[in-house]
Amino acid sequence: MTVEETEYHQTTLRFPADLIARLKSQAILERRSMTALIADLCDVGLQARAKTNEGRLEEFRKLIRAAGSVA
Repeated sequence: MTVEETEYHQTTLRFPADLIARLKSQAILERRSMTALIADLCDVGLQARAKTNEGRLEEFRKLIRAAGSVA
């Protein structure tokens, strides 16, 4: 999807002031907007989480089996 095709949604988020300062500094360092930086960081984080989801699900299944609820 190109930038022209991207649909945006505006929202309000509350972050600690020190995190905002670090995000602003990083965005300046990379010469990008905070929006672009945060979107990129979210994508990276979601990809990392997706890789570990199966492990988390398997751990949950083991706990359930150990409790005798699921065969």
